[in-house]
Amino acid sequence: MRILTVDDNVALQDILTEIITDAGSTAESASTMDGALSSIENFHPNMIFLDIDMPDGLSLLDKMHLHSPPINIPVIAIRSWGRQIPQDSSLVIGRIEKPFTKSDVLATISSVREEMAEGNEQSIAPIKHAEAAPRAPRTTLAERGVAFGRSYVIFQKSPDAVSDLVSMFDAEGCSVMIVTTRKKKTIIERFRSNNIKALTLKVKLLGGHFNIYGLGTMIDEVEEFIMNNERPVVAFDDLNKIIDRNGMNSTIEAVHQLVTDEYDRERTFLVSVDPAGFTVKDKEILLNHMIHYDPTEG
Repeated sequence: MRILTVDDNVALQDILTEIITDAGSTAESASTMDGALSSIENFHPNMIFLDIDMPDGLSLLDKMHLHSPPINIPVIAIRSWGRQIPQDSSLVIGRIEKPFTKSDVLATISSVREEMAEGNEQSIAPIKHAEAAPRAPRTTLAERGVAFGRSYVIFQKSPDAVSDLVSMFDAEGCSVMIVTTRKKKTIIERFRSNNIKALTLKVKLLGGHFNIYGLGTMIDEVEEFIMNNERPVVAFDDLNKIIDRNGMNSTIEAVHQLVTDEYDRERTFLVSVDPAGFTVKDKEILLNHMIHYDPTEG
C-alpha cells in the first residue's frame, strides 16, 4: 500500500513515515498543497494522511473534488482536539487526534484497508451465489472435543477456526455474539443465521470517520447478551485488532473479567488471537480460565 502524508511539520512527517514503512507500506510526504497534488499524480497513493491544522490544509479536499477527473482517494484527517472535520466531504473516512500513538495510526490504516477490500469484493461480486454460502459443519462439537459451558482460546493468525466453531454452536441451538471490528453486514453474509449477531466495535460516525467502542462499553454489551439468552456463546474473531486499539494489558484484563464473572447460566467464550508478541504471562492469563483449542488436533 502507498500512503501519502501531507503535513508542514517535518517532525510529524518523519514519525508517520517511520510507522508506515515499519508496517510494510510505502510512504511519501508533502509539505504544501501543490506538493501533495504532484505526489498524487506521480506517487499514486492508496491513502492520504492530511493535517487539517495546516493553514490551507482543507483546501486539498476542494482541489481533489474539483480536479478533472475528481481524485477519489481515502483521506485520514489529522487534527487537534476539538478541530472540526468537514461533514460534506466524502473523501474523509478517518481521523486521528493529536497527540496520536503508533497504535492509532496502525488501527486507522487497518480500518481503511479493510473498507477498501470490502468495497472491492462488493464491486467484483455483488451477487452471492448459493454455492458460496458457508457449508454446514461436517463434524459435531463433541467430535471436536468442544462442549458448551466451557471457554476456548485459539492461538492462530486466521479467524477461520473460530468461525467453524461458531457455525457448530449455531447448528446445536446456541445463540452467538461475534465481537468484531468487521462490518456487521460482513458477519451477517458470512453466517446467514438468525441465531448469530455481531457486536461490531468499529462504528461509522457522522462525517464518515470511524470510532471504536471502549472496552467498558464492550463488556456491558456482552454481559447484557449473556443475560438475555439461554445458551449464549461469545466469540472474539480477532482479538489482536482490539489489542492494537486498547493495549495488551487492558484487553486481556477485559476478556479475563468477562470469562470469570459469575452468571446465572452456563456460557461459552471463544477467543481467536495471533500469539505473536504475547508473553508467557499473557498466555497464562487467558489459559487460566480457558482451554487451548488446537483445530489441527480435531
